[in-house]
Amino acid sequence: MPDTHDTPFSRDTRQGAQRPREVPPFVSDEDEFADSVARAPSELEAVLPAAKERTDRRTLGVDLPPLPQRKPPSRRKLALSFLLCVVLPTGLIGLYYYVFAADQYVAEFKFAVMESSPVLPGSPPPISATSPSAATGGGGGLALMGGAAMLGGSTATMQNYVVTDYLLSRQVVEELQRRIDIRSLYDRDVAKSDLWARFARSLPMERFLVYWNRMVTANYDPMTGLAVVTVRAFSPQDALLIANTMVALSEDLVNSVAKRPQMDAVRFAEGEVRRTEERLKAARDEMMDYRLKEGLVDPSGALSTNVALVQTLRGQLIQQQADLATLLSQQQNPNTPAAQSLRSRIAATKDQLDKMVKEVSKDREGNRVLTELVGRYERLDLERQYAQAGYVAAQQAFDQARANAAAQHLYLTPYVRPVLAESSTYPKRGQSTFIAALAFFGIWILGLMVVRAVGEHV
Repeated sequence: MPDTHDTPFSRDTRQGAQRPREVPPFVSDEDEFADSVARAPSELEAVLPAAKERTDRRTLGVDLPPLPQRKPPSRRKLALSFLLCVVLPTGLIGLYYYVFAADQYVAEFKFAVMESSPVLPGSPPPISATSPSAATGGGGGLALMGGAAMLGGSTATMQNYVVTDYLLSRQVVEELQRRIDIRSLYDRDVAKSDLWARFARSLPMERFLVYWNRMVTANYDPMTGLAVVTVRAFSPQDALLIANTMVALSEDLVNSVAKRPQMDAVRFAEGEVRRTEERLKAARDEMMDYRLKEGLVDPSGALSTNVALVQTLRGQLIQQQADLATLLSQQQNPNTPAAQSLRSRIAATKDQLDKMVKEVSKDREGNRVLTELVGRYERLDLERQYAQAGYVAAQQAFDQARANAAAQHLYLTPYVRPVLAESSTYPKRGQSTFIAALAFFGIWILGLMVVRAVGEHV
């Protein structure tokens, strides 16, 4: 019967023999540390991978395939891609700019629309501008309307925007076509080889308008109130011709826009003059008919004369009656010649006074009383005076509107006029080629990154 206690022996059930268990010798921590330090690094590097491989195989029980290794990119492929993506397109761009591109010359002009307030007869003088953006000068009140004046909605500021927009519109292209045949200027023989920059005159106007906006720039700075226009052409003479014609067209545009409201004001004032003149004529005709009908030139004057005569006759009558009373008090006989004479004078004065009073306040021989005639005459005369005053005011307004239209209020001042260019400005061959090279190089780097990222995930 086997011993149940632990013994330093182990049994072999298949052989039935017993052999003692090997007991490792006692090793202290200090000895193990010293032994590990004494080992050479080469031994550790050789032992550890083999032990790890045996452990992994014993644990998993399978042999693992080796990990895939990323192959380094081929230098030949990199060079080929760099050649196709960077060198070749940059060379083509340089070939175009240095061989085929035509020289382009620039003519530039700068302008500002200025507003004037002329002093007209009968109108108050203009108030001097206190805004820092407006500078008045001279008796005409000439002011440069800058950016801050836009807050007040000045006419000059709006005109600057109108002119810059007009210079890029189809209308100015059509005007230039009628005056100088602008489309033929951009189809010169010097630019026949430059298919990108030249414009074939056989193409429609819509295509030329797009081309025109590429060859001409017009910018307005609202802070300074100044506008800058640049024109590009294939010869300096053509650029100067186009720029001078654009200056003339801009001046015509400003004048036409400014004259339209002034001419409207003149037409309105002229219509008011005709209307008030007809009214005055009607009032005068009615007054003439009244005078012919009533037989009185000025009833108000006749009435005032009659009233004065009535007052005089009444004074005479009172005086005569006083004289008669005095005479009778001095003489006892009332039939004396002097008394009879006073009585006769008193009777005549009374008859005359009654006649005058009847003309003023009563019917005079079947006609209307003088007061009624005077009332109607005064109404007619008031209408005539009002029509005459309106006619005078309308005539003054017409004269002022006509003088205002004759005076120029808006001025397009090209303070920098176009000059003949001595050398070409465009194309900028070196700069454009360098920018193209940088762009192609960036595209090439981006493409390499995309290709490698896709290759790692496949």
